[in-house]
Amino acid sequence: MIPALLILNGIVIAAHTLMANKAHAFGVEPVVYALASAGGASLFLLAFRLVTKRRAGLTKPEIAYGMVAGLISVAVPQVLIYSASAYVSAGVASLAFAFPTPLTYVLAGLSGIERMSAGRTLGVAIAFAGAATLAVTRSAGLSGDLLWIVLAMFAPVAIAAGNIFRARFWPAGSEPLDLAFAMCAGGALWLALAVEILILTADGGFGPSGIAPQGFGFLAAAAVVAAFGNVIYFELQRRGGIVSFSQIGYVGAVLGLAGGALILGERYGAPTWIAAFVIAAGIVVSEVFKRRGPV
Repeated sequence: MIPALLILNGIVIAAHTLMANKAHAFGVEPVVYALASAGGASLFLLAFRLVTKRRAGLTKPEIAYGMVAGLISVAVPQVLIYSASAYVSAGVASLAFAFPTPLTYVLAGLSGIERMSAGRTLGVAIAFAGAATLAVTRSAGLSGDLLWIVLAMFAPVAIAAGNIFRARFWPAGSEPLDLAFAMCAGGALWLALAVEILILTADGGFGPSGIAPQGFGFLAAAAVVAAFGNVIYFELQRRGGIVSFSQIGYVGAVLGLAGGALILGERYGAPTWIAAFVIAAGIVVSEVFKRRGPV
């Protein structure tokens, strides 16, 4: 079940990457895409809760959980990467997403959430090496203003901290559907605040007026994909543990390459495909040693 959930989550991430790429061509800024994903998903999940006669409201612990998780797992990484992208190379932005898994692994071990082992450490290290190589081979290099490079690198710290928070403070009795709704709603509120600030401070050109009709179609699709994605997101965390969960970014990167080649017609060199293979190998090693236990 865990491999299937990893692949499904990877497909969702790859789909978001491809759709965000296409949406940007129609005037949709990345942070607006993120807001549509979180806000739309929360509305879909609320409607599903009502139709299936689940409780529509959330408990106080779930609301608090959603606001914190929405901030550090959704809003902060999105805003940091979006803001820094204008000042750093694509390689820096891509590399930022290679760090959450090793950071999560170390923090999970130090906090006692999951036990570390030599075999699993090797697997995480192999996957990280592949992800870092992939980030470099898909860009013109690593460059940019030092301050913005540092800010961009805070994104994986926020993602890893969010992973640990969600594992440590999962409210008793809450189901993945409850927490998916809570985090989506919380993330949407924080992102709406960020978008409002950007609209007020930007010198024109930021807002719905600059989005083409096709862009709104991609925003609607993003909401549907995010609603499904957030439910399996929490289901994977519950079943697989936080370290296995944190590897969805790696799976998404590999599947994103395949989607870019098959759907967008992108072409990659041998080093990029080798890096993707290394990532896949690292994930397999990590999951095999997880099942064996500490070594």
